[in-house]
Amino acid sequence: MVKVLGLVGGLVLGIQTTVCAGVVFHVETTFPNRTAVPSRIDAMTVDGKKLKMTINEAGTTQSTVIYRGDLEEILLINHGDHTWRAMDKATMVSLGQQINPAMEKMQEMLKNMPPERRAMMEKMFAGQGINPAMLGGKVEMQVKKTGERQTINGYPCVKYETWRGNEKVAEHCVSDWKQVPGSQEARGVFQDMAAFSQEVWQGAFKGGGGPASFFESLGKIEGYPVFTRIFSNGTIVTESRLTGVEEKSVAAKEFDPPNGYVKKDFLPKNLSTPMGQ
Repeated sequence: MVKVLGLVGGLVLGIQTTVCAGVVFHVETTFPNRTAVPSRIDAMTVDGKKLKMTINEAGTTQSTVIYRGDLEEILLINHGDHTWRAMDKATMVSLGQQINPAMEKMQEMLKNMPPERRAMMEKMFAGQGINPAMLGGKVEMQVKKTGERQTINGYPCVKYETWRGNEKVAEHCVSDWKQVPGSQEARGVFQDMAAFSQEVWQGAFKGGGGPASFFESLGKIEGYPVFTRIFSNGTIVTESRLTGVEEKSVAAKEFDPPNGYVKKDFLPKNLSTPMGQ
């Protein structure tokens, strides 16, 4: 489950012809507080209403996330075990029916704990990639445009900050759409995917909590984020930079599961079992 959230959170920061003109955005991601983890170069391919994000580790493609706006679904592809899963609105409603009772019990447990004990438990959850906001209802995200200007890899940009209450969860340096080649063509699918992701996570989390609030905040950013820094409990988790853009022909099959891969249920038989196992 945590793997799915990370893949889909990181993705948002985007036909029936055989070959189409597409745009490929190259993004470098680093892990400042995990020096043993090497940086990675990911590729995000956009064509019409479709978007594909490859997650590369140790020089090989480990995972692929595909958004197919025409079918209103996200495909999660694992190249390690040659499997794939589909996430749509109905799937997330079903997920919510299973996890919301457990979330409510956990929220009640935290509420009755002494402050010191609660803080310790929340820190433990954060270490597992679980934000306390996911345990309850919707938490409003505030997006602030600071006005600070920078240049990232040749792209002039303006700084934005995303806050959840008193906690800063993200920083973005945002370029005007006209400053990033191909981004105006891709603008529609980026916005569609953010809206779709917000809607499906609202189906999973009672009251629109959890990741839905984060995707809603993305819609308040005006332009293309050429740099994104993600925080957890005040610590930098990742930094992502746009390193280049290329326009190239893209085969329609690029947005399909690879031949020979096996489709798996999105929901595990036992929710205590991590996704992907």
